[in-house]
Amino acid sequence: VAAAALLLAGAAAAQEGKRTVTLTPGPEWKVLSTFSGKVDYYKVVEEGGEKLIRASYDPKLDTVIMYRKLKKPRGYATMKWKWRVRKFPVGANETIEGKMDSAGAVYVYFKETLREYAIKYVWSVGLEKGTNFQTKDSNVLKKMRLVVLEGPPPETGKWRTEEVDLQADYRKYFLDGKKDGEVPPVVGIGLLSDGDGTQSVVE
Repeated sequence: VAAAALLLAGAAAAQEGKRTVTLTPGPEWKVLSTFSGKVDYYKVVEEGGEKLIRASYDPKLDTVIMYRKLKKPRGYATMKWKWRVRKFPVGANETIEGKMDSAGAVYVYFKETLREYAIKYVWSVGLEKGTNFQTKDSNVLKKMRLVVLEGPPPETGKWRTEEVDLQADYRKYFLDGKKDGEVPPVVGIGLLSDGDGTQSVVE
């Protein structure tokens, strides 16, 4: 899978302080070592004059999550990126133990004083677009919601552009849709592409 876009804070002033997070290659991306294997299978490549983050997962490797800490956590309203898949995990399904692979996933991490929340936006081969659920590893202090942005049938080599409303999604999934609910700071963004459960090559 390849992801390309631009990480901007510049749109903030024009939108009453509401900034747009977009994704771009750069040295700020680091392996999230707590949840990752030792081999980094992501690299920055150039295609058509545009730099991309490309993941090439081999079943022999442990899963790696790339993470970017946001220097100014407050005020992000939306997030934009585009992605493309060239090889999908065969038979994957994020609800079935042992098959929980995603062709691509983008995590958004929110943090309160004592609690952490995450939304995991995925490109799935086994779940329909719009499917969402709380992940099994959620607990009182850490909660994660998986949201399917792209679903079957798998289309290889086609770019898809995404834009998500971070504040509206947080309120929808963690505050029962309360429009005036307070949204904690967005502290980081994660990227994942894997095929360890289905033993698939994923790109």
